[in-house]
Amino acid sequence: MLLNMPKGPDFITMFLIVGIVMIIALIFHNVFQVWVAKKLGDPSPSNLGYGSFDPQVQLEPIGVILLLVFGLGWPRQIQLNNRNLKGKKEAFVWYSGPLAYLIIAFFATAASLVFFKLGKTTLQNAFAISSSYAIMHAVINILPVYPLDGAKAALVWGNNDVRRVIRQVESWGLIGFMGAVMLLQFSGLTSVLTSFFNSIIFKILSPLLNLF
Repeated sequence: MLLNMPKGPDFITMFLIVGIVMIIALIFHNVFQVWVAKKLGDPSPSNLGYGSFDPQVQLEPIGVILLLVFGLGWPRQIQLNNRNLKGKKEAFVWYSGPLAYLIIAFFATAASLVFFKLGKTTLQNAFAISSSYAIMHAVINILPVYPLDGAKAALVWGNNDVRRVIRQVESWGLIGFMGAVMLLQFSGLTSVLTSFFNSIIFKILSPLLNLF
């Protein structure tokens, strides 16, 4: 984020807004997963305190630092008791993580459109950038690469071949993770998903432009 945000007279203001929105997004990612887990029958992450908005409980320091520097971060991982989640319910909990980022992107885009209509360019751009980062986090977390949410979900619903591939990539550590993510990016999958989510959000919010 620090390295790739546009530099200018409003850089500090934009950096602070985007940073705050994305730190909230990391916390909300966990809170939303905990809420879904509890609804589906597993109160254990809530009992461990992951249902609160307490930054000390939710945030992983390295994840926050990398978020602020490079634009990609992560919170602490919630702990599930899969004995409480029958069938494929655990997969729904993990997939709710990317959905949480999309919810943040939705509201950030709405704020950007409001500030656009009000002529507040700096705030418009800050929330638009926040939305793009939130969508990027959603897309990346959908990918079936461990330890992302998508991989944890795929380990639940996938067959033995799917599980074997995920575990194999996991065994290669950081090299396997980076290689798999780069391969999926070069394949165009992440671009397709990003465009898809962007189009849905703008289609839903387009009537907002006519309210002013």
